[in-house]
Amino acid sequence: MLRETLSQLEHSIKELADIDMALDAASIVAVTDQTGRITFVNDKFCEISQYTRDELLGQNHRIINSGYHPKNFFRTMWRTIAQGEIWRGEIKNKTKDGSYYWVDTIIVPFLNENGKPYKYVSFRIDISRRKRVEETLDTLITTLPDLTIFKDGQGRWLRANDAALTFFGLQEEMYQGKTDKELADAVPTAQRLLEQLSDQDEPTWQKRDEMQVERTWNLPGGGQARIIHETRVPVFQDNGLRSGMIFLGQDYTERRQTESFLRRVDKITAAGQLASGVAHEVRNPLAAIKWSILRLQSTYQDEALFSLILSEIDRIDGTVEQLLSLSREKLTASANIDVKALLEGILPLMQVSAKRQDVEIIFAASEDLPAVFGDENQLKQVFVNILKNALEAMATNGKITVSLSVHNASQLEIRIVDQGNGMPDELLTRVGEPFFTTKDTGTGLGLMMSHQIIREHKGHLTLASVPGVGTTVTIYLPIAGA
Repeated sequence: MLRETLSQLEHSIKELADIDMALDAASIVAVTDQTGRITFVNDKFCEISQYTRDELLGQNHRIINSGYHPKNFFRTMWRTIAQGEIWRGEIKNKTKDGSYYWVDTIIVPFLNENGKPYKYVSFRIDISRRKRVEETLDTLITTLPDLTIFKDGQGRWLRANDAALTFFGLQEEMYQGKTDKELADAVPTAQRLLEQLSDQDEPTWQKRDEMQVERTWNLPGGGQARIIHETRVPVFQDNGLRSGMIFLGQDYTERRQTESFLRRVDKITAAGQLASGVAHEVRNPLAAIKWSILRLQSTYQDEALFSLILSEIDRIDGTVEQLLSLSREKLTASANIDVKALLEGILPLMQVSAKRQDVEIIFAASEDLPAVFGDENQLKQVFVNILKNALEAMATNGKITVSLSVHNASQLEIRIVDQGNGMPDELLTRVGEPFFTTKDTGTGLGLMMSHQIIREHKGHLTLASVPGVGTTVTIYLPIAGA
């Protein structure tokens, strides 16, 4: 019996020696007393830290502190192990020559008969290579222009790049580990965006495959709506359970605006070709008709009737002139233009019509705005067209706000906001097409010509409208010399 017991004991001792050898070969092992003073390190600890055993014994772990972690990180660690609990975390350390390495660390407290720690044993695994890959991936994700969000299987945010955090207004929020709803509760201004973000997650899970959708996202605070092409990729574990969700959002706003603009250019070109082929043929008989009416007016005394006929002839002639201007080569007189001074000259004239409608025109512009380069008369035509449209969209009362500001350091932004009836999206997308108008007496050419003039000035014009609220026209013109 004794021989059998000794044999089992010998076998157990050998197993322990084998385990100890395996741990020593695979792990970075250290033992400290209750004050944190190092009492034992294995060879692997010396190898990775580049310190000798004699240099380490009697020291504390501040000798390899990289300075990367905040003080509270280590306070939390010490509080945990001092309470007799095992702590696990990832720590960035510094070697003797000043280089860095990462370790996945487990610290196990050994307790005395009173349940108090009397020493701590730490087991560390070198994860430097993994962390380098993660940092490279993190840098790549951070610099991506597309909105990039990683969620876990329960919808909690794990990682998001700067573009996504800025888009959702979460730059100052501790977002990791929170769901869309929890983030919406924390940041109410982002609630609608976060609701839109989450509403396609469950359909993606159900499909169990990549889903793509393109939608309009209305930014809070009256910002310009953005068209986002969304891609969601569900990730599942081997057992079929949900593991995570990848969201990529590409801003297609400029692309779609360019496509819309090119379609509009095609229509303008067609209208110009129509004008050059037809306008002269219309104008000649129109002149003859007007001359005949003037002759008849001297014979028949019906002033109201003849005034109406002549007014309509003049309106047709004005439409023909607009058509001809589409195909006529522009004779521009380009120079540096003070847009603020230009608008200050236009607005008093528009105020006359505005007062008749009890509409207030408000002008807001900072001092020392940069000039733009272009044709003053053409830009004046654009501003008058848009202001007339704004007034015609308003019955009585209300305000029209005209503001000037610098946009992105290279463009002057002119924004005209009315409180008219507004337009639904299906009409807004057609505004600027030749002969499309929402007015009883309009031709649909004014805004189309405005688009063309702004384009010739290497700028662009955008419209946003909400039914029952009003319409915003924003013009961007390049700053002279920028």
